[in-house]
Amino acid sequence: MHTCNICCRSSTGDGVSPIVLFYRDVMVFRTSRRAVAQFVLTTGLFAVVATSCGTRSASSPDLTVNLPTTTVGVQQPGDGVVRIAAFLPSTGPGAQIGTPMNNAVRLAVSDINTAGGVLGGPIEVDFIDESTSNDLDIVLQSDVDAIVGPASSLNALSMLNSSVESGVLSCSPTATALLLDRFPDANLFFRTVGSDSLQMAALARTAARTGGGSLTIVYLDDPYGRGLAAALETAVESRPSLTLSSVVPFSGADPDLDDDALQIVETGSRIIAVLGDTADGARMLAAIDTALPNNLERSPPFVVVNDSLRDATDVIATISNRLREQITGVAARALVTTVGAPTGYFSTNAYDCVVLIALAARQAGTDAPRAIANQMASVSSGGRLCSTYADCAALIDQGLQIDYNGRSGAVDLSSTGDLSRAWFREFRFDESGREYIFNDVGIEISS
Repeated sequence: MHTCNICCRSSTGDGVSPIVLFYRDVMVFRTSRRAVAQFVLTTGLFAVVATSCGTRSASSPDLTVNLPTTTVGVQQPGDGVVRIAAFLPSTGPGAQIGTPMNNAVRLAVSDINTAGGVLGGPIEVDFIDESTSNDLDIVLQSDVDAIVGPASSLNALSMLNSSVESGVLSCSPTATALLLDRFPDANLFFRTVGSDSLQMAALARTAARTGGGSLTIVYLDDPYGRGLAAALETAVESRPSLTLSSVVPFSGADPDLDDDALQIVETGSRIIAVLGDTADGARMLAAIDTALPNNLERSPPFVVVNDSLRDATDVIATISNRLREQITGVAARALVTTVGAPTGYFSTNAYDCVVLIALAARQAGTDAPRAIANQMASVSSGGRLCSTYADCAALIDQGLQIDYNGRSGAVDLSSTGDLSRAWFREFRFDESGREYIFNDVGIEISS
């Protein structure tokens, strides 16, 4: 039987307290296991999760999703009115993150319309609850030009088929899954959050800043874990101070990880990278702690972990001080404290999705989705800096190339629709096992 762990996060200094649907998903909010289970059932994610999890073993099949049969979307005509749909969670457990993002969309629309709107009229927006809609039909029936969302990586993977085939562009503020990096989206999908591939680049940087040396990658042997490990290997290769010692997979189905942990410790690596979900990644950390020799003269290895391990409060609290103090993790920056509004997790990312769409439509001179998509990267980089819709619109009207720096920071979109650079925060754990952000400034990573 294929099984998935559904786990919860505790509140932290940076505020991201998301649940993780088998940690492949970044539908970020905090709730109980019962509420998460209800969310999975009501959103129709059960089938997606069931088909994407696989058994956690070396023989696990690769994660498969139904990809579009063509990479050329329908050419939707414009009607002179820019319409967007905010497809974000507004009820149930997802509302913790969805409500601030929906408010950010409202603020962006208000700012745009106050500055004169787009194409001579106001931009229009519909709000559709991602928590209760398991497909995009209701969104696409509204004749929208663009979608802000989904928040969920799993929803993005399962629903992009429909939006691409309909020729509608999407901009997600939170979907980080690696599979979206290579999704055949006909250049109609954009993200204002860094991909997990950039998170692995940030993790390699954190490892290098310990002083470098030999590094062993330990990963949960499932489709997503293998993807993270491969991305981290690539990132490590670009860090001259790091030398990849070994790559060790482990199975979440193995009740005893002591042998794996002993093998890892015996590599003698100065740095260990643990990639996994909250439950099994934490079990591996505990096993490594047990396997460390009781030699006070020998310093324990530095340990770097992915963002899902920040939820492992109960297990981290049982780990010895000598190892816990060596653990550093990396997670996408969720809050931008230097701006007054919008507030809430990833709300600035949602705000920037709306503004980018509006600026791209203004530059294209039409609300045709394909034409807007073709200008998204153009308005995000390479021109004169501007940070508000009003200022950027004025520059466009003068025939100038712009570089929109948004509420979430620089939003330089690559030709594939992903951020070419993104901000991450580093976290550690206190004696109670709770994470805390120790690098308030954060780190910026470029692809």
